[in-house]
Amino acid sequence: MRKIPCLLLIAIIITIAFLSGCEQKGTEVENSSKLITLDSKVVELVYSSLNFTKDHSGNIVRADVEYLFKNIANRAVNVEVFVKFYDKNNNLLATVGSKEIDLPTDWTEHGISPANIISYDGKDAMKVDHAKIVANEKL
Repeated sequence: MRKIPCLLLIAIIITIAFLSGCEQKGTEVENSSKLITLDSKVVELVYSSLNFTKDHSGNIVRADVEYLFKNIANRAVNVEVFVKFYDKNNNLLATVGSKEIDLPTDWTEHGISPANIISYDGKDAMKVDHAKIVANEKL
């Protein structure tokens, strides 16, 4: 009678141990916002960050640019945003985007959400050194 609870407990422990290794999340390493520039006439950066995600082997597999804008256009604007990722020699690796954001007059964004993150996970993600956010008014 005592064997059934013991076997059940062992099966649960083995199942939990097996499933705990299924998802391998990367490690995020944050870099300075000095690695990000902005090209825009209608918004300014209130916050920016370039983050790298590494796999279990320590290889960079993704670069994420986070940003928050302030509308400086003195009117409501619809902004198209994309990011250019560069290597240390200033060679363009990829252009990723495009996202659209509607910003009311004098609006400042306050929280990072998926709408404020543009990611590059291409073959050259490990070469990313810096990035440029391009935010153009969509007419």
